[in-house]
Amino acid sequence: MIQETPRALGWAQSYFAATGYDAVDQNGKRRTVSSVLKSEDDHLRPNNARQVVAQSRDLSRNFALVGWVIRQHLNYLTEFNFQCRTNIDALDERVESLMSAWSRPANCEATGRHEFAKLIRMVEKAKVTDGDLFLLKLSEGVLQPIEYDRVRNPPKMEDPTQWVNGVRINKAGRPVEFAIHRRINGGQFEHEKNVTAASMLHYAHFERFDQVRGISPLVAAINSFKDVYEAIDLALAKLKVEQLFALAITREATESTGDTTGNESDGYEVDFKKGPIKLEMDPGDKAEFLKSDNPGAATQDFIKLVIRLALTSLDLPYGLFDTGDTNFFGGKAGFMVYERSLISKIRDLQNLLRQITVWKLRQWIISGELTLPAGMTIGDIAFEWVHRGMPWWDASKEIDGDLAAIGAGLSDPYTICKKRGMGEFEENVRNIKKARDFAASMGVPITFDRAGNKPMPEPAKAVADTSEDDPEDMAGDA
Repeated sequence: MIQETPRALGWAQSYFAATGYDAVDQNGKRRTVSSVLKSEDDHLRPNNARQVVAQSRDLSRNFALVGWVIRQHLNYLTEFNFQCRTNIDALDERVESLMSAWSRPANCEATGRHEFAKLIRMVEKAKVTDGDLFLLKLSEGVLQPIEYDRVRNPPKMEDPTQWVNGVRINKAGRPVEFAIHRRINGGQFEHEKNVTAASMLHYAHFERFDQVRGISPLVAAINSFKDVYEAIDLALAKLKVEQLFALAITREATESTGDTTGNESDGYEVDFKKGPIKLEMDPGDKAEFLKSDNPGAATQDFIKLVIRLALTSLDLPYGLFDTGDTNFFGGKAGFMVYERSLISKIRDLQNLLRQITVWKLRQWIISGELTLPAGMTIGDIAFEWVHRGMPWWDASKEIDGDLAAIGAGLSDPYTICKKRGMGEFEENVRNIKKARDFAASMGVPITFDRAGNKPMPEPAKAVADTSEDDPEDMAGDA
């Protein structure tokens, strides 16, 4: 028991306040949460932060489950299509053409290895495993990715209190400068240069207002993933050991072995490679075949529960991992909840893409590659990075639902195209016309009307009855 003395309290506070993340503390013991409230960056100081990053990278590198979790997250989040929306066809086509050409590996990324779509995917992965990533805007018009550990405090700082893990901030907490380091032999780093915030794009996972460096969302699940990883290894090791012992022979300790010569038996030699075996047992001996239920059903269920909890760190539904866990409607419901969790993440990526696009538009205008109409400025260029949504699960039913929503004024073709990842509405209509014209030129009748979804005929107009009453009919009625 800790006595409430100044010395004891000081020790306890320093111990409990060392870090706020269990992924750093590996003693496996529960601890009392410190009442000292600090910024998120103070909870994870640089040395501890690098330890967490090293663990998340190691898990994604060596544990297939973690690698799959990250890839699924990227699959549903990082697919975008660029669309210029100035309503000036020539300008829209020119901007989209320039963006398409720049997106090639040699034009957009400093190493020339990755196209822009792959670059964005890798940027999001770094945010998930490391917590943040930096993109340095070079004068050549390319982006240079700077990974988490390459931004750290420089060796010389005029005011160390202004630096937070490689980022110099002003009094309001806004980044002013970044200290970039290069890797040298043996995992060491050498200060390379400081760059201004205007030259750097910082993409990070933030949870608090005064947070300077990003912290990986996987931090809360690192210990769970490690436990599953180690449990699987131990279960496999135990299973292999049990397979070495297929037969157990027991005998009473006080009885003879049945050897009439007076010598003790050397035991039984069994060769399982020779096929069916018949054992002639000595009196009192008993043979049993060893059976193993490793890991047992309860252990398997518990491992699944731990995996389910770990997947929530990225809001992934468990049905993506275990497709047999639920039925179609349960899987659909879980994915609808997941789609809602993607909204803020999509906005984060769209904001990064918007900053990159504005930077490139400015460069194209300055270089003369892009000429704007008279009176138009860069702020008048409307564009959008459209997230590639999910296609229909049950196309026959969901298409009918989308058409009904459009007919009732609850949606429109533009929104449906975005939601389903089906391209741009105008482009789709143009392609349909092109297909119809081509089919007509070839003399082939073609239609795109779905059965049951053809336009409804106009209602028949009421026609006044102008015929005169027949006197005979009137007499008959009478």
